[in-house]
Amino acid sequence: MALADIKAKIKADSQAQIKALEAENDAKVLEISRKVNAEIKAVQDSYAARLAKEEPEVLRRREIVAELDAKRIDLGVRQQLVGEAFEASLKQMVEMAPDKYVKFADRLMKEAVRTGHEVVFVGTNEKHLDQRWLDGYNASHNTSLTLSPEKLAIRGGFILRDDKIDTNCSWEMLIADARADIETEVVKRLFA
Repeated sequence: MALADIKAKIKADSQAQIKALEAENDAKVLEISRKVNAEIKAVQDSYAARLAKEEPEVLRRREIVAELDAKRIDLGVRQQLVGEAFEASLKQMVEMAPDKYVKFADRLMKEAVRTGHEVVFVGTNEKHLDQRWLDGYNASHNTSLTLSPEKLAIRGGFILRDDKIDTNCSWEMLIADARADIETEVVKRLFA
């Protein structure tokens, strides 16, 4: 056998082995692809089944959360309206006619005074409770109350100080006190 024949035979055998290896590799790649595709389909089917099973529960939970959000918003609006109702009451007290304002303050003062020597604090924008008012109150009730030069951040009424004890008769405190007692009734009337 000549060298050329040996080379041709080696080349032919190599080509045959290469084709056999390629065919074997192609078969292995095809088998791996089939297995991978089968696994992908199994995972997809599993997720689809799981989604079909869990979808109603997810939707139910979303509905519950939406209902809770709606109730929270409704409650916030209701609380705001109730707050506005009490704020309107406070505004009416602040804007009371001067004679009614003073008479109301006199009644509160009569209830709040303990020693007759307390210090009276009024708000920074107080128009009706002044030294003239307090002098008239002292004369008619035989007290010696003193008006403090210090003004407080209250919108109406007064705060009476006896040593270390303050009696808060501000309009804000009166409304807050009344709110605690009647808020349930106000809510019923507003939203019935």
